Amino acid sequence: MAKKYYSTKIVGIGGEVAKFTTLVKMLVIFDDSMVLPELREFSVLHSGNKLTDVIKPGDILKVADSEFKILSVGNEVNNNIKSLGHIVIKFNDDKDDLLEGSIHVEDKPIPKIRIGDEIAIIEAGASALSGKTFAISGGELSKAVAQILTDNGAQIVDGDADIVVKVK
Repeated sequence: MAKKYYSTKIVGIGGEVAKFTTLVKMLVIFDDSMVLPELREFSVLHSGNKLTDVIKPGDILKVADSEFKILSVGNEVNNNIKSLGHIVIKFNDDKDDLLEGSIHVEDKPIPKIRIGDEIAIIEAGASALSGKTFAISGGELSKAVAQILTDNGAQIVDGDADIVVKVK
C-alpha cells in the first residue's frame, strides 16, 4: 500500500476559487485558522494539516478523486505547510515559473473541489510494488536490479531463483 504522508480535509472554499483556478490554473491552500482575511476569497481552506515526510518531485498529489504527479517543489513548501498550512499548487509543467512556496504538478484539469474532500500527498515509489515479492534471474543484471530494489527499501529473502526480493 502506498504511503500517504500528507493529508488534510477541505473545510471552506473562497468565492473566487473557481475563477482563480480557471484563469491561472492554480490552487492556493491555507489552514483555516491561519489564513489572512484578504486571502480567504481565493483560497481553499483546510484543517487537520498532517505532514509526516518531505514533499518531493515524483510523488503524487491527490485532490478529491484526481491524482497529479508532482513535478517540482519550491524550497519553502515544506516549511510553509508545517507553519501556516499553506501551499500553492500550480497545474503546469513550467519549471521556470516555480516560486519558493509552490509545487508544480501535471498539467491536467483541476477537479471540482467540495467541502469534505481530502487533499493528500502519496509517496510515488511505494504504490505499485509495495508488498510484492520478486524472483530475479539473469546473472549480473539480476544483481543490479536487486541492488536498486534494496537501495529503495526492499529486502532480500530466501527463494529458489538467483535472487528473491520482497518490497516493503
